[in-house]
Amino acid sequence: MTRLWARQFPLPPAQRPLRAPPAPVEPYPGARSLWRRASARRIGDAVFGVEALVVHVAQRSGTETAMALMQAGRASWHWIVPARPEPQHAHFIWSAAPEGRSARHLPRHLTHPAIAGGRPRLNHACLSVLLAADAARPGAAPSAWQVAMLAMLVRQLWAGYPALGLVICRSEIDPATPPSALDWPALARATTEPPTQDLPELVACATPLAMLGRPDRAEPALRTG
Repeated sequence: MTRLWARQFPLPPAQRPLRAPPAPVEPYPGARSLWRRASARRIGDAVFGVEALVVHVAQRSGTETAMALMQAGRASWHWIVPARPEPQHAHFIWSAAPEGRSARHLPRHLTHPAIAGGRPRLNHACLSVLLAADAARPGAAPSAWQVAMLAMLVRQLWAGYPALGLVICRSEIDPATPPSALDWPALARATTEPPTQDLPELVACATPLAMLGRPDRAEPALRTG
C-alpha cells in the first residue's frame, strides 16, 4: 500500500485550547484489576513528560480481542474506541490502562526522532489509543464516529498536557505495522480547526493570572511550611 500522506500531525502550542469538552469515556469492566501487570510506572513526569499520542488502528481486532491481550499482559492501551458492530459504538470510548502510567503499546526498542529525543522506550513519553476494527470488514477505514471521538479525545488531551505536541500513527514509528485506512487529513482538521467557542460565563469571569497581585502572608490553613 502506498503512503499517500504522513500519518501524523503536530499540535501547535499557539493553538492549544484553554479548555475542551471531555470525550465520553467509560472504564472497561474489570480493567482496574489488570492495571499493575498491564502497565508500568512512567519514567519521567506523568504530565510534562507526555509528548505524543500514538494512534493504533486495528485491522481486524475488536475491543474484546484487545482486552484479552491486556488481560494476558501482552499489550495495553489507555483508550479503546469501539468499532461499528459493537453496542458501545456511537456512545462512548473505553478507558483501559490508567492514564498516569505507561501502557504497553509499542515494542521497547522502537524510536522516533520527534519523541523522547530519539531515545527508545517511547511508551513512557506517550499516551495511546486503539481504534477497534470490525472483524467482518478487515482493513476497513474507521467510522466517522470513531474519527470524531478520536478528535475530541485529542483536543481534551492537548488542553491538559503542556508538552503534548504530536499525534502519530503506530505505522509511522513501527515499520512492521501496515498503514491504516484512517483519514488523517480529516482527523487533523477536526482536531486543529474546531469551531470557535467562548468560555462559559463563570469561567470567563475569573481573574486572569497576569492580573493577580502579590499575595499577602498565607493564612494558617494555606501554609505549606
